[in-house]
Amino acid sequence: MNYEPLYHVMTGSQLVLDGRSWLVTGREEHGYAVEGVDDSECMTLKFDRVDQAIKDRDCEVIKPKDAEKRDMLLRYTGGIELMEQLSEEQQNTIRFRLAIVLAIDALEAEGYKITQRNISKGGEYRSLLLRRAATFHKEENYSGPTRGGRVKLVFTVPEGRTLKEYQATFHEYGENPIVLMDRDHMKGNRTRRMSACQEAYIEHVVSLWQDKRKPKLAPIMRLVEAEFHVPPHERASGFKFPSITTIRAWIKALSAVALEIGRNGIRHARNRKNAGSTDIRALSYGENVQVDQVYLSIFTNTDGTVEAKRIDPKKVSEDLEKDEIRRLWLHVMIDIATRLPLAWIISKTADADHTEALLRMATRDKIREKIRYGCKKDPAPAVRIRKFEADNGTATRAAVIYGRQLGAGMTIIPGRTYHASDKPHVETLFGTMQWQVLNFLPGYTGSRPGELKDYDPKGSTEVTHDEIYGTLTRYFVDEYAHTAHRGTGMFSATPWEKYQEVRETYRTIEPPSQKERCLHLGVKTEVSTTPEGVKVFNIPFNSTELQKFAGGCSRKVTVHLDPDDLRTAYVTAVGRSGEIEVNLSMTAFSDLTLEEAISLMEEACSRDPKAAELHDAHLRDVRRSRARSSGYFPDTRDPSNYQTIDQLRRRADGLAQVSVRPYSETGPTARPGYVTDREDGAPVFKVSDTTAPPTSTSRKSQPAGMSFKPIKKSKL
Repeated sequence: MNYEPLYHVMTGSQLVLDGRSWLVTGREEHGYAVEGVDDSECMTLKFDRVDQAIKDRDCEVIKPKDAEKRDMLLRYTGGIELMEQLSEEQQNTIRFRLAIVLAIDALEAEGYKITQRNISKGGEYRSLLLRRAATFHKEENYSGPTRGGRVKLVFTVPEGRTLKEYQATFHEYGENPIVLMDRDHMKGNRTRRMSACQEAYIEHVVSLWQDKRKPKLAPIMRLVEAEFHVPPHERASGFKFPSITTIRAWIKALSAVALEIGRNGIRHARNRKNAGSTDIRALSYGENVQVDQVYLSIFTNTDGTVEAKRIDPKKVSEDLEKDEIRRLWLHVMIDIATRLPLAWIISKTADADHTEALLRMATRDKIREKIRYGCKKDPAPAVRIRKFEADNGTATRAAVIYGRQLGAGMTIIPGRTYHASDKPHVETLFGTMQWQVLNFLPGYTGSRPGELKDYDPKGSTEVTHDEIYGTLTRYFVDEYAHTAHRGTGMFSATPWEKYQEVRETYRTIEPPSQKERCLHLGVKTEVSTTPEGVKVFNIPFNSTELQKFAGGCSRKVTVHLDPDDLRTAYVTAVGRSGEIEVNLSMTAFSDLTLEEAISLMEEACSRDPKAAELHDAHLRDVRRSRARSSGYFPDTRDPSNYQTIDQLRRRADGLAQVSVRPYSETGPTARPGYVTDREDGAPVFKVSDTTAPPTSTSRKSQPAGMSFKPIKKSKL
C-alpha cells in the first residue's frame, strides 16, 4: 500500500532535517529525492518520515519563493534580516520611517493623490502627512526642538521623493520594516586595497606569530622582510611592505579561538574556549557523581616550623620528615543532582589509593568529621553510587580502581584529560574554594607562578595538614552546602535545599552495603590462619566458621578489611566458594578506624627516651643480681672462667682425631691361657717362620711377651 504524503512539499524546496539542509530535486514512488546542500549527497527521504518530522517540529520546509525573497532581502540589507541586529538608534529611525509609509498608504486609501511634490516641503499634503504619521508613532512633531530647553531624539523628514522610495521599497520586499534601515555599512570602496603579494606577506607574518613560544611581532616582521620574495612585477608597481598597524588590525579580525589555539595550544584553548554544557545530567541523589583532584595553592606544615638541611638525593626517603613544608592534593567528589560534596580528602600524591579512600568516604556516614572539626550542620549522608565520572588522570586511570567500581555496581564514565567541559560541575568548585578559603590563609601561593610579587609563601606557612583539612571540612559542610547555587538546574537553590527537594520527590535514597564496601572498596591483605584466627595490621579477627575452615592447620587466606569500620571483616580463600565473616576479637578497637587503631598501637609502643633509660638501667641491675645469685654464670673478669675461641677450636680438633694402633714386630707368642707361664716345657707358637728370634739379651731388643720377669707383688 502506497503512502500518500500529508504535507505539500514542492520540488526545489529546502528541508532542514537532522541539522542538515536538503534540496528537494524530485518526487519518487516512496519519498522525496533530495540532495545535500553542503556535500551534494543524494538520497531518498520517505514521505512518512518527513510528515512525522513536520508534526514533531523537527523539519523546516522552505519554499523556493520564500528562499528567493530571503536572498533578495539579505543582499539588499547586507546580511541583516531582524530588527534586533540593529542599534537602538537605528531601530528608532526605522519606526519613524515606517510611520510615514503607513500614513502615505492610509491617505491613498482615503482617496488622496499623494505625489512626490505635494508631500515635499511646502506641499499641500505635507502637514497632513506628518500629523497622520504622528498618530501611528504617537509623536506630535517629527522635527524641531521641544519647549523648555529639553532636547530629545527627533526625526528630520526628508523630501517627497525619498518618502515615496521608502514606500516602494517597503512593498517590494514584502512589507518587511528592516528594508527602511540606513545602509551606510554597505558604502565605501569594495575593491582590494592590497595586492595578493601584500596579503601573502601578512598571512606569512601572522602564521609565524601564531606560535606557542609567543614571539614578538616586530622582530618577526624585520626578519620576514629580509627573506620574503617579492616578484618583479610587484617591484615595478611600487610594492611596499604593510605596516605593523595593518598587521595588528589583521590579527584583531581573527577569531579569539584561533588566537588561543595558536598562542597557547589546543589543550589550553579547549578548556578556555570550548563550548559549555547546560544539560541536567542527574535527577536523584547518588545517581551520578564527579571526581577530580587539584593541587592546592597553599603550603602546609606539620607544626608550622621552617627548617632546612642538606640531603643526599640518592639516599633520602620519598616520605616527608617532620617539619617539612609541602603543597597537598585535594580529592573531591560531588553529587551532580544536588551539588553536595560527598567526600573530600587531602594527600601527598594523587594515586589510586586516595580514590579508594574517596569512594569509602562517600559511602559512609561523616559524623566523625563533623564532631572532630566542629561543624554546625550535618554533612551529606552516605549513599550508593550509580555512575562515576572522572577524567583520565593517574588517580582514577587504574585497573584496580575500575575493578573495585564495577564490583560495587558502579557505571564508569571516563572523561577526557584536559577537557574541563566533560565535568564542569566539580571544576567550578575548585575556583570557588580557592578565592573564598585559600586566598585568606597564610602560605597561599597565588593562582599562577609569579602572581605574588613580594610575598614569601614558604616563610609565612602556619597552617598544618590537619588544620587545612578542618578548614575545608567546615567550608564544604557549613558554607558551600548552604550557599545559593546558580549552576545548571539549581535555579539559585542551595545544595542542601536541592537535596531536600530530591528526597521529597524520589522519597528515600539507595543505602550503601557494608559487605560491598569491605569486599570491593576495602583493604586486601594475604595472611595465614592461626589458632587465634587472623591478624591484619596486628589487629586480630576470629570466628567459628573460620576455625572450622582452618581445621587446626595454617591456611593462606585473603582478608578484606574496611578501614573505617573494624568490627567486621571478610575472609576469602582459593578453592572455597563464598566469603567467611570474621569479627574483631579485640574490643578496644571496635569504635576506631584503622588509622586511629595503628596510631594507638604506636603510641602504646613509643617510650620516653629519659624514662626508657632509667627503666633499662634498673632492668640490667636486677638481671645482673639474679645471674650472680644463681651461680650458673661465671665471673667474666676471672681468666679461668672463660676460654678463648682458639682454645675451644683446639679442643674440638682433638675430638675430631681418630686413634690408630702403631705397627710392632711380631714374634713367638704363647697360646691363650699360658701367657704368665715361665716353664721351660711351655709350648711356644710362632706366628711366622720367616722371622728368626733375636740373639741379643738386652731388654729393648727382645720381643714383647718374652721379656716379662716373674710377678712377685702388685704394682698398685
